Amino acid sequence: MAGNDRSRLPRTTAGQHLCLLVGVLLLLLGVAGFFVTGFTDWTGGSKEQQVIGFAVNPLSNVVHLVLAAIALVGRTGRRRARWSGIALLVLGVGLFAVAANVGEDGGVLNLNWPTTTLHGVMAAAGLVIAFVPVRTAPGPGTAELR
Repeated sequence: MAGNDRSRLPRTTAGQHLCLLVGVLLLLLGVAGFFVTGFTDWTGGSKEQQVIGFAVNPLSNVVHLVLAAIALVGRTGRRRARWSGIALLVLGVGLFAVAANVGEDGGVLNLNWPTTTLHGVMAAAGLVIAFVPVRTAPGPGTAELR
């Protein structure tokens, strides 16, 4: 019992809950995007193909589904949540950088400013997921040690 710190760890952490939230939102965006775009013209699309303001095409839908899978895997454990957060941070910064350098046409991912903002917010969420501390219950006081 002296070295058993596992009993003081919570079942799920804030990072795991945030992984679930980010994963479900990205999953909904990816699936809804396929209802709008279909499965043709993978790198094309127009700014009129949108899901609640986010410009989509089939390739961007697949990207959102992959990111959702990474986030949902993070829900299954504390360590996986941290690594998923790091992956979301790196990929989010990369997608944000690509979107910031794409012209008005949106490039192969059909990007617009709401989608660019989404990638920035996803990177920030990845940062929080990766580095949020795990709260533990306070240890027993000296009066409880008998």
